[in-house]
Amino acid sequence: MKDNFKKIRCLFSESDVQTAFGSMAEKIASWAHPESTILMGMASRGIPIAKAIAQILEKEYDVLVPVGSIDNSYYRDDFHYRKRINNPPLKISEMPAEVEGKMVVLIDDVLYTGRSVRAALQAILDLGRPSSVKLCVLVDRGRRELPIAPDCTGVSIETEANQEVRVCISPYDDETAVWLVEVEEEIA
Repeated sequence: MKDNFKKIRCLFSESDVQTAFGSMAEKIASWAHPESTILMGMASRGIPIAKAIAQILEKEYDVLVPVGSIDNSYYRDDFHYRKRINNPPLKISEMPAEVEGKMVVLIDDVLYTGRSVRAALQAILDLGRPSSVKLCVLVDRGRRELPIAPDCTGVSIETEANQEVRVCISPYDDETAVWLVEVEEEIA
């Protein structure tokens, strides 16, 4: 993620984000069995998304599932080359229950190349062998480098090479919204 960017357009306002969370929760409710399902939010913005979806599942569907978090940074194949921007410090994964034999619903903010998801899968497998893993993302921006596809998506958008999707979620950001941004070239 680059520091220099220009906002192009708002893809989701705060109310749109909440509507997307509701749609994602509805889909997850159709899969979830409280005794055998775990929601895992990917650091950093997948964590508050997973918590918000868990609240909707409990309130709207009377489905109470544990929520964990996973920081897959050390599992990424580009770990040493990445510059972390506007992210909280690295965290150890929080596991509310064993993953062994459970359906893990992996939740992230943006799906792009698929490398973060591949890393998260490796991190989960180091914790045990789940019965299955489902992937839910708020935004699928295309341009995959690995054959990974979401089971549930808030919105899909094709981006250009010089564009990114910025998900702003409280408590990490001042607003809750999703922006399409144009990344400005860095001068060396």
